[in-house]
Amino acid sequence: MRLQPIIKKLFSILLFIQISFVSFSQSGTVKGLITDTINHKNLSNTVISLLRKDSVITSFRRSNESGVFEIKNIKPGVYLLYITHPTYADYIDKIDVTDGNTTDLGSIKMTLLSHLLEEVMVKQKISAIRINGDTTEFKSDSFKVREGANVEEMLRKLPGIQVDKDGKITAMGEQVKKVLVDGEEFFGDDPTIATRNLQASDVDKVQVFDKKSDQATFSGIDDGQHEKTINLKIKADKKNGYFGKVELSSGLNNRWNNSLMLNKFQGKQKLSAYGIMSSTGKTGLDWDERGKFGSSGDNPEYDEDNGGFMWTENGDEFSNSSYYGEGLPKSWSGGLNYSNKFNDERQSLNGNYRFTKLNTTGVGNNISQLTTGTNVFTTKENGSSFASKQRQSLDGTYDWTIDSLTSLKVKANSYLGKTNSLTNNYSEATNELGNISNQSIRNTFSNGDNNKIVASALLRRKFNKKGRTFSINLEQVRNESKINSNLYADIKKADGSGTLLNTLTDQQNINKSNTSSFNAKFTYTEPLSTKIFAEINYAIRNTFNDAERLTYNKDAAGKYAALNDTFSNHYKFNILTNTGGLSVKLNEKKINIYAGTNIAFADFKQTDVFRANIATRNFINFFPRGGITYKFNQASRLSVQYNGSTKQPTINQIQPVQDNSNPLNITIGNANLKQEFNHNINMNLNSYKVMSQRGFFMYGGLNVLDNAIVTNSSINDTSGKTINQYINASGNYNYYSGINYYIKLVKLNANLNIGFNMNGSRFNSFVNDLKNTTTNKSPGFELGFGAEKEKKYNFYFNYRMNFNMASTIVTNTVKTNYWTMNPTLYFNYQLPWKMEINIDGDFNVRQKTAQFPDNNNVFLMNAYIGRKLLKNDKAIIKFIAHDVFNQNQGYSRFVSANQVSERNYQTITRFFMLSFLWNFTKKAPTPIVNDTVISK
Repeated sequence: MRLQPIIKKLFSILLFIQISFVSFSQSGTVKGLITDTINHKNLSNTVISLLRKDSVITSFRRSNESGVFEIKNIKPGVYLLYITHPTYADYIDKIDVTDGNTTDLGSIKMTLLSHLLEEVMVKQKISAIRINGDTTEFKSDSFKVREGANVEEMLRKLPGIQVDKDGKITAMGEQVKKVLVDGEEFFGDDPTIATRNLQASDVDKVQVFDKKSDQATFSGIDDGQHEKTINLKIKADKKNGYFGKVELSSGLNNRWNNSLMLNKFQGKQKLSAYGIMSSTGKTGLDWDERGKFGSSGDNPEYDEDNGGFMWTENGDEFSNSSYYGEGLPKSWSGGLNYSNKFNDERQSLNGNYRFTKLNTTGVGNNISQLTTGTNVFTTKENGSSFASKQRQSLDGTYDWTIDSLTSLKVKANSYLGKTNSLTNNYSEATNELGNISNQSIRNTFSNGDNNKIVASALLRRKFNKKGRTFSINLEQVRNESKINSNLYADIKKADGSGTLLNTLTDQQNINKSNTSSFNAKFTYTEPLSTKIFAEINYAIRNTFNDAERLTYNKDAAGKYAALNDTFSNHYKFNILTNTGGLSVKLNEKKINIYAGTNIAFADFKQTDVFRANIATRNFINFFPRGGITYKFNQASRLSVQYNGSTKQPTINQIQPVQDNSNPLNITIGNANLKQEFNHNINMNLNSYKVMSQRGFFMYGGLNVLDNAIVTNSSINDTSGKTINQYINASGNYNYYSGINYYIKLVKLNANLNIGFNMNGSRFNSFVNDLKNTTTNKSPGFELGFGAEKEKKYNFYFNYRMNFNMASTIVTNTVKTNYWTMNPTLYFNYQLPWKMEINIDGDFNVRQKTAQFPDNNNVFLMNAYIGRKLLKNDKAIIKFIAHDVFNQNQGYSRFVSANQVSERNYQTITRFFMLSFLWNFTKKAPTPIVNDTVISK
């Protein structure tokens, strides 16, 4: 196994610290000689260590000038011998030490990393999992996948990590926000570009950690900002030359999938490019973009995949359901990534460009039950849609180490987007007696432009006194959008006598929104002792929001020129915030503790331009944070963190004007909204035993929302028309927890993974001014088993089951209890004549309930048979069958506040395709000077 130099240094320090006291009454001795297989010389200063079964280091030595080492006074037992030397491959072996005897290992040969050959074998692989500080590290070669498999397939086999059908990753219960490649962003914030286009065989290690802010990384004092991150470390032999893949696929029923990924690495310089053209659902879009560019949602929706209520984000133009399997998509995307370190690595540059276009057509139907406390409305809806959306994005990061004490980091990212959409819907609602309450024919057309730019600069300065630092962080954000839309709605609503009264809406809407902000933060850290450090900071932020919503009716000439005052408004929302904070951190050998808080003084100014009304408000906010990390030993640790934060209402939530894009479901803003306050606490306990290759992970998190922004829904008991207004409510929370156990079954060459989880939530909103509480509990179980035989077969099975117990209280209690199962199967078998067969199954089974009596189980199985081609089997031609049994169906189920709903929609079903896939690689030639090979 190969380790980076800095990790080796840290590991060597830990070896010195953790040498155990050894009894002299019963002991043995181990000795040997360390040599080089290439140059046939003895290696001095080589690190030799012995580890017990529980992964604790018991003894440590360095070889002398002649390469000889001797470790005495060793208690009898079985140990793991671990030998490391810079630029050489690690050597691992299991040895048995007996009482009073000397174990002479003779000459132990080390191999240079640059000359490591396939036929050179170490006696045993290093542990599959390692805990390095706050990072959980997986050795990718220990989790075998088929030849040519991508990173996403490998991630599905790692304990504690889940990847859903859309490529969204959850690690230790938390959603992964970033996927880095060698510590750097790869095509910006699009994780699927890395996980679905890089080969698993090119990855050396998968590192999972909480990425701290740049300031916290620099000062060492946690500011409470972190995001779950995966870093893919590329193998050393892939970093000089180029590698990539080409896929050409075509089939019946207008199905095609063509892609190209090219990576050229030369030392510290990396250049990557990709292109995708697909009608099979492969888009390359980022599953996190909708949260990044969207606004806060107001209601939780039940997520069957995770077994809990999730507070969702209102999506931007790329968060439409087609990416998540709804509709028939056609996509075109491409991008460039460049990174380089130069000037003795004092300067580095990373930049990305991406283009994406997505066209989607679809049809679907929805059935829902809406409870008011005195009535229950059942609504059946069907419709069709077309959407065309495109985006260009550009981002870059420049790091400059000006001198040994001063550095500068500049970041910028931006995008330009366009959208066009057309929808047609018909709905009919009936009351408890089966009488029609309303009917609706609604057609909409819209087109829009949007753009965003974020630029920041961080200047950092260290001083000669260790721990004393000063930094300045500046940030500028600007976001603009404009959407023009037309609404035609023919609505029939029942009056008191049951007669359906007709209302016709024919309007044009122009929505403009502009947001800009400037933020400056100054941070100073000071060591109070050798183990205690303090941080003081001050920040000022000025934010300007401007939203204009204009609605026009047709005038006598048939033109959209008559302004509708009811649905028109121009609103400004400006915020000036001054923040100061203090934090303290204690660093001990086994324990790290930090605690602190920020205090913010926020001044709100809200202007209703149409009505010339100005309102001002002032808030004082506290942002407490704290955490503790306890290290039981090198491979086991416990971490607990708390973070408090506020969330301001968006301008759409406070703008006091009705949104009538659906005349039967109107939303009104509230200018008197308060800020939300979120209490977040999470815990992680990780432990891994090197010799027995057993891992144990425990995690949990709790989010409590004060003054949560929710809705008060006023529902007409006769017509079913709903008017929603944003309000504040307390008592809302959600939580997650889980335990995961992993073991390597060495004799079977297999992995076993067992996990239990419990997710839940409580959400308070209001229906007709009555408090409505929605609660959920969802215990779950997961079992994973994988086995492989090199060059023969690769098998993996995963089983997930959740019991969903939800209840909604308006005046009566409505319970929705059911179970869901999600078995997945992967099997790859190598046949004679370089043939192989592959089966990939994903089954979703849902229990029927009184609210959901239909069978909506999905048995999706994909398969291919292929033949390997070219040298080293780098290419394959495949005949692919998607949805072999033609069972796929678009389906979603959710419970939200006082409503339960299920949706069936058009999705990609069975098709057959012929595909050619080529994974290519070429190493850069080794320089030769005067017939002497120079190692890179």
